[in-house]
Amino acid sequence: MSGLAGALSLITLDGVLVNLGYGLMLLALLARDILWLRLILILAQSCLCSYALHSGATNVAAWNGLFVAINIVQVIRILLERRAVQLPDGLDRIYALNFSVMTVPEFLGLWRRADAVSDFTGELLAQGALNDRLIVMTEGEVRVVVHGHEVARLGPGQLVAEMSFLTDEPTSAAVVADAPVSYRYWTRSALERTRIRKPALWSKLQAAIGRDLVRKIRHADSQAAPSAEAELREHPTT
Repeated sequence: MSGLAGALSLITLDGVLVNLGYGLMLLALLARDILWLRLILILAQSCLCSYALHSGATNVAAWNGLFVAINIVQVIRILLERRAVQLPDGLDRIYALNFSVMTVPEFLGLWRRADAVSDFTGELLAQGALNDRLIVMTEGEVRVVVHGHEVARLGPGQLVAEMSFLTDEPTSAAVVADAPVSYRYWTRSALERTRIRKPALWSKLQAAIGRDLVRKIRHADSQAAPSAEAELREHPTT
């Protein structure tokens, strides 16, 4: 009993607070989710702040108090970003088609930074022209034309001339709106700022572009297959 009493007498409030604080900081470094990391850091830095106040180290207490305040603000921001957001009717289909790799708040933030064009008729892009815009259709349908021959049609949610935008090379086809259409677009300079300031969002946008390209390639292959089969039936090999 005397040994236990002696061991307990060595435990002090300062010792508990400082060891608990650093232990929680170690645990925070193991957290994979940023929200849990910041929540655990709030607890850890609160312990260290209390330890510093109890020890009379007001400068250390002030710094840890500042860290707690910053993490509380960041936790609120994360919770607001993760809350359920209802997409307007029509926009939910565009989001689901290509942009679901992003969170809804990320998509809405990117969407609001796009320029909108309504009731456009005519040639949206000329074949062989340079394209510095990433375009997504919102209403109506456009024709993709190569040397006067229609090769595809694009509707709401689909990207337009994204390959020429990515490669910075002239467009391989013209894009024509025979009836009024609406679309949104981001300029190259605007998306360059996104790439620098929000690299994670930029990576998700690249994934969205890739998803659209894969869908178009699969559609083109499915259209080409019946034609190839018909040609084989007409000209069987010997």
